[in-house]
Amino acid sequence: MKNITIITLLFFISFFCKSFAIEVSSLEAEKKLEFSELFPKKICNKIYEASSFGKENKLSEEIELKAYFNLKRLYVDETNSNLSLYFDQRSFSYTEPKLGVTIFNSISDDFFSDEMVSINKKIEDAGTQKIVVCEYDLEKSISEGKFFDFKIVFENSTKVETNVAPKIIIYFDGTIEYLYFDEQVTYNTSEFDYKKYPFDTQSFKIAVSSQIFENLSFRMSDKFKLLDADIKKLKFSNISSPGWTIKQYTTYPDLEPLGDLYSDYAKQSVKSEIIIDRNSISFVFKFIIPILLIIIINYCTIFVPMEYGRLQICITLVLSLVAFNLVAATAKIPEMPYLNVFDWFIFTAYINAISVLLVSFIESVYIGHFMGLSLSDIVKTPKNEKLALIKFRKISWVVLFLVLLFSAISGYLVIYF
Repeated sequence: MKNITIITLLFFISFFCKSFAIEVSSLEAEKKLEFSELFPKKICNKIYEASSFGKENKLSEEIELKAYFNLKRLYVDETNSNLSLYFDQRSFSYTEPKLGVTIFNSISDDFFSDEMVSINKKIEDAGTQKIVVCEYDLEKSISEGKFFDFKIVFENSTKVETNVAPKIIIYFDGTIEYLYFDEQVTYNTSEFDYKKYPFDTQSFKIAVSSQIFENLSFRMSDKFKLLDADIKKLKFSNISSPGWTIKQYTTYPDLEPLGDLYSDYAKQSVKSEIIIDRNSISFVFKFIIPILLIIIINYCTIFVPMEYGRLQICITLVLSLVAFNLVAATAKIPEMPYLNVFDWFIFTAYINAISVLLVSFIESVYIGHFMGLSLSDIVKTPKNEKLALIKFRKISWVVLFLVLLFSAISGYLVIYF
């Protein structure tokens, strides 16, 4: 009779909670899970001692793990070719039918105590079946075989750091959740493509996979779907990415068959694809625009007659160009076996500067050796006596423009095609 009463009460609590279930908002989905144990320590200890979900190294029944990731920060260390991801919270959960029986057996002796009556009241007031009843240390629980080890790893990561011990929490409805907090995951990547630097776009693919290859599958949890929708509405602005703008962040479950198509073995994983654009506006104002002005002014000096100090202006502009190049060379990107957009931009600027200097030198030689005049004398020379010089200057204007145009177009074709 006592057991029938307990079952009836449990059914009532379950139905009542379901009837008053509250939808989690997108803002709630992003918050780090905060909880406290509902059950007293002695009951949690009973449940722990009675649990043996990790005694076997393989799964006997099909399990679907619900995955949740809350990425809060992305940092690119270009000097060392490292990508660091900072997760505020990461979790995997599934419903274990046997856990409900274990919970029932653990509370049956104390069900009518004042403490359990108070607990039942809290469950009713919570308005949801997702009530955390107990929490345990994850590593200890797995090592003692109390909970199953899904052997989940970040593929190809060089380092995973956290200052908070991971936990296992169990819910009143029989759900087991594996929780990880404040993780920094570092990857050493060779995927950087600097051909379009400083207007480059970088893409990365990461995977969190399980080394259990049978009876396991992943899917993204409802909480993650809410968070993902909210992130996309905010255009990823809630994920910090110094120096970069996140253009795409997609996370999805993936299956990779091992062996032939008819094999039951498969590697299950959760993959993420991240695409980021460099924030180049600062670089443009600091380097691109000043160098572009130098190129324009340097070309325009060809319209200044030699007798008005063209050579001195050209030399000054060349020195300015060298100074900008030296400062820009301190950018913390690794040496690459190819030229990028900025390299070709600098190359075009140098070609322009050298071409103007070369034309100025040829004109100076022509005036001094062929016309037998000094620069001060050329000012007083009648126009009809320097028609050849004027013709040379006009031809040089066109030639220099074509040289500038050719170097710019060739750079574009080399980089983009």
